[in-house]
Amino acid sequence: MGARLASLYELQSAWLEPRLEAIGVSWTAFQLLLTVAAAGENASQIEVARRLGVTAPTLSESVQAHVAKGLLRQVQSMKDRRIKVLMLTPKSQQLMVEIRRLVAEAEAVMTRGLSESACRDLAKLLDRAAENFESSGR
Repeated sequence: MGARLASLYELQSAWLEPRLEAIGVSWTAFQLLLTVAAAGENASQIEVARRLGVTAPTLSESVQAHVAKGLLRQVQSMKDRRIKVLMLTPKSQQLMVEIRRLVAEAEAVMTRGLSESACRDLAKLLDRAAENFESSGR
């Protein structure tokens, strides 16, 4: 199953990357912006790094590059001044509209010919597999 998931990820990446590049978004920016958006108000730099599977210092250079490009804002947390929170800028929020459209299109390609019930079942199975990894400890 793992090899199939890895292959599917590679195929999805190969489909998405040129389309993202056409709108001026690198694969790194795509992953970072989606992760920040998904984290919402909990988008501390540490949380985003955890979700991406990298260390906070590793993420720091990428964050600074995306701040310089006007795609991210980095602010101090209102709860704890030692924590840096990442936020999408208006520029990246506009890009997210197009990114989400591309992701939906990729999902439509991926699920073509599958019934709604098969897609729901597959989503449940994948969610369970993810929960298994998350609960196993790293």
